[in-house]
Amino acid sequence: MSTKSKDISTPSTEPLNTIGDLWNDFSQNTGFHGVNKLSGITSRHKIRLLLWTCFILSCGIYLIVTVVEEINNYYRYPTTMTQYTKPENEIEFPSVTICNLNSLNKSAIKNDSRIDNYYSNVSPFRGFSNITTNWSDPIYDQEGFYLNRTLEDVMTDEKNILDPGGFLVYATFHLSYLDVRKYFKVKLSHMGPCLTSNPDMKIKTNHVGSVFHLTLMLDLDSANNYYGSSYGEGLQFLVHDSKEDPIFEGNSGFYVEPGKEVFASVHKTRFEYLPSPYEAMGNEYCRDHMNNDGSQYYRSSCYKDCSSTFFLDRCNCLPYTHNSTYYCSKFQVANCILKAIGDYYNQTKLVDKCDCPLPCSSTHYDVSLTSSLFPSDFYSKKIFDLNRDKHLDYYRQNYIALHIYFDQLSTTVSQQVPKYSSAGDIFANLGGQMGLFLGASIVTLIELCEFLIYAFWTFLSNLRNRGTRVQKVAFK
Repeated sequence: MSTKSKDISTPSTEPLNTIGDLWNDFSQNTGFHGVNKLSGITSRHKIRLLLWTCFILSCGIYLIVTVVEEINNYYRYPTTMTQYTKPENEIEFPSVTICNLNSLNKSAIKNDSRIDNYYSNVSPFRGFSNITTNWSDPIYDQEGFYLNRTLEDVMTDEKNILDPGGFLVYATFHLSYLDVRKYFKVKLSHMGPCLTSNPDMKIKTNHVGSVFHLTLMLDLDSANNYYGSSYGEGLQFLVHDSKEDPIFEGNSGFYVEPGKEVFASVHKTRFEYLPSPYEAMGNEYCRDHMNNDGSQYYRSSCYKDCSSTFFLDRCNCLPYTHNSTYYCSKFQVANCILKAIGDYYNQTKLVDKCDCPLPCSSTHYDVSLTSSLFPSDFYSKKIFDLNRDKHLDYYRQNYIALHIYFDQLSTTVSQQVPKYSSAGDIFANLGGQMGLFLGASIVTLIELCEFLIYAFWTFLSNLRNRGTRVQKVAFK
């Protein structure tokens, strides 16, 4: 009696009635690497089957963890910073704010010990002075110490800074003399009146080097020094964006002593951050250029508005570092403003209430300084021979020559860019992880979904058929 053997190489056309049949078919035909080692064909090799099961399960679990972490990372909106140099044919020249560290004019202030006591008590020297101001003395009423001040009132106590022969002797740009009143504006700071160049207009240059850029000749008038804003002598200058407020920009600038010729090499850097939901710095989001009222947002202006509100609430007036028609009286400065300034800047909680995030786009100017003695002994003698109304060492003790120029016609751009430029990037990363661990792709995932659907359907069909057979047996 003969029997016919079945050719196992011939594809079976019989329906797959069990989940085991489905699994054997899926494992032998799927694109997942190594899954064919788990089929019934190799199940007799128990150790091999166990090893491959552990290996594939480990890869699958690690892949799931990696995929979840990748998706979570995508919704954290990660970023990276890129930096590149942008060459330019011409470049906008920044604003320069210059302040005399000793701006009070001794000759303009009444020579009286009681007045002297007041200025001592509002200067840095107040920490060493034990003399208090007797505000009941009628001289303070006579001299207007209780009256709110205007800009003109403030300037009467200060050294001349705009008129010829004052603080700014002359200024040149591209070897041409500048009209001081046209190109410079008075800016009130805690040091007193300062000069800010190019405050309202755009001046551009297409040259590099100190010859064709901004040159300032400054006279400190040290013979009339009084209680200054610091114990030092000289000037402070800051190079900044023309739209930023130099007093509230958070940068202390550079200090120069008299008798120096200073060369300030400037390099422009632009910072560009991504708006929410991307974090610009730490857990802080940047603010777009426009405020709610449509005006352009600057962080220095935000701090200024915040501190204005604080001073108005505390002292019912504004110090002259703020934009106002009327400023605090000298009495209010001595009895309220000085303490309020200390509270505002020393108590972190007050500053945190300002809500002044980084702007999404800002410009910063990096400055490198070199200096030499000014003037030399030879030129000091020559100047004295021509102008004998000043003593021989006057220029060495009072003058500062300041040259501000670009080192190159380019802008360094530091730009924040998203790590995932599109949703396709995360699919590329996930595809790489799937290929690394299981050799999987979208097609193999569809195969897996198809297997799971058929397995579920087979389970339901078998369950339904089993219930039908049970009912038939019970009926018989």
